[in-house]
Amino acid sequence: MRISPNHICCAVDFSGVAPLVLNYGRALAREYDAKLFACHIVPDAALLASHASPAFISQDTTVRRLEDATQSLRDLAMECDVQATPLVSIGHAGDEIPILAGDNNIDLVIAATYGGSGIKRFLVGSVTARLLKTLDCPLLVLPPHSKEKPSRQWLPIKRVLVGCDFSFGSDLAIHYALSLAQEFEAEIHLVHVIKPYHQIESAVPPYLLPEEGPAGSGLGHIKEGVSPDAYERQRTRLSKIESRLAAMVPQDSRNWCTPSTCVRQGEPYQELINYARTLDMDMMVLGIHGHSLLEKFLVGSTTERVIGRAECPVLAVREPQEE
Repeated sequence: MRISPNHICCAVDFSGVAPLVLNYGRALAREYDAKLFACHIVPDAALLASHASPAFISQDTTVRRLEDATQSLRDLAMECDVQATPLVSIGHAGDEIPILAGDNNIDLVIAATYGGSGIKRFLVGSVTARLLKTLDCPLLVLPPHSKEKPSRQWLPIKRVLVGCDFSFGSDLAIHYALSLAQEFEAEIHLVHVIKPYHQIESAVPPYLLPEEGPAGSGLGHIKEGVSPDAYERQRTRLSKIESRLAAMVPQDSRNWCTPSTCVRQGEPYQELINYARTLDMDMMVLGIHGHSLLEKFLVGSTTERVIGRAECPVLAVREPQEE
């Protein structure tokens, strides 16, 4: 299943990362021959008078703010040498962007996070976290300091990592990753992370350690003194997982790519980030599950944590909603 976006939307807030978002949008739109949109949401805020009496924004003021935002989008696109149709609305970005995306048949939204840590990451990432819950199309989140910047003629995608947990979301993520890998002639790496229910560690041959390579190497740490039977059971279990990972790549895709597979043990978000950093991934693709009530509050904690800490762009894809 080849996936190609036809309508791409860049969500910008006129901060210092806006040119990065527009440049990525331009490069992807050029690669896929897609139509590009630039979106900005004007905050819907009440003005307070000097005596703390609320003075709500008039209709004329609202219209003027929307017009100003539209012109600012055009100016920014011109500065970045990007041709994009402006989309503006007023309200909360996490709620309005999905509405604009639905009205304009957007296939991919591109946004940026500011990074940071602690409370700063929590506050800055609130819009991104909301978009993960409300968007029906994929969301590509860019870190503020990408190692390589896209240009008009080139987009730095040569190695793509897919986080796999064997859910339907994983299948969808692999389809997207394979499409990217085929489009950009990139490597594809499938990684599954298990939380060890036994902390098994010991002296293991170097070629078995996760850090030593992407293919067939993530067999975890074995604890010194563990019985040979327990060691073999662990190796067998993890080898089966790797075989299952390899089987997720359709046979016809192997005509043009040789996927790398890896099983790691630890905290999923941390292991995915470490793998991406160690092997210099250019993009990570993660699946998000449906719109359950619980997910409204705890959607994709692994995905959110990865997005907040990753050093490369992260593409979050969602399984389609049932009508």
